[in-house]
Amino acid sequence: MLGKLIKHDLRATWKVAVSLDAVQIVLGIMTAIMVYFVPHVGESFGMGLFMFSFIGVFYIGIIAANIVTLIFLVMRYYRNLYTSEGYLTFTLPVKTDMIIHSKVITGSIWMFLSYICTFIAIITVGMGFISNLDVPRDEIGTAFTEIYTVMGFADPGFAAVLVFLILLTPIAGVLCMYFCISIGQLWSGHKVLGSVLCVVGLYIFNQIVSQVIFMISGFWNMMSASGSDIDATFGLMYKNTMLILGVVTLIQSVIYYVVCIFIARRKINLD
Repeated sequence: MLGKLIKHDLRATWKVAVSLDAVQIVLGIMTAIMVYFVPHVGESFGMGLFMFSFIGVFYIGIIAANIVTLIFLVMRYYRNLYTSEGYLTFTLPVKTDMIIHSKVITGSIWMFLSYICTFIAIITVGMGFISNLDVPRDEIGTAFTEIYTVMGFADPGFAAVLVFLILLTPIAGVLCMYFCISIGQLWSGHKVLGSVLCVVGLYIFNQIVSQVIFMISGFWNMMSASGSDIDATFGLMYKNTMLILGVVTLIQSVIYYVVCIFIARRKINLD
């Protein structure tokens, strides 16, 4: 039954999600083409300004595509569960948990694909820049190798943590927003306001937590390091930051999930 629910949710959401992903890819290709021609119009101030402005449009566009995708998923979650549609949703011959699971899995899939498209778009634009750099290819390769080493990607354990965090991020993002919707619907007559306030509160809280994690992960050691020690301390700080962030994100995700399930089971407040 869970498979049928997921299939239904995917069918109901794929057009919007795929369209937004396509926008990112198209923006990436168009921006890469324009970036490629920048050196050839260096003497034309107007054309150069137009192209660099388009780069700004590209970054705004890919950020907006991710935000709109998330908002679309959240609004569907809210309408299906906590408005008058909820009367129909909760009459389905399935457990409430399955409905929540379907929404989380579907949302996570689309957000993960959205992040992948963002990455592809950024790489495409980056390749446009690199193609015009007057730098030997071997030097570019050396620079990427050094970055790879300093960031700690060569460490299999850290690479595994990073992959886990990449996979967890879209799930955590979806659960966080569903959590806010679930909390907001408890506000009788002010559901949207309650959800928005919850989002703002969580954003502030997460920013504070991120700063604390950054500080306790070796920031001060890196600031006091010198010479060759800087690379080592930076790599260690980055590893610690990702590891702690992964643990905190996982704990938060579990809390969000438990609250969503509990409210859907016991605290439904339909319009």
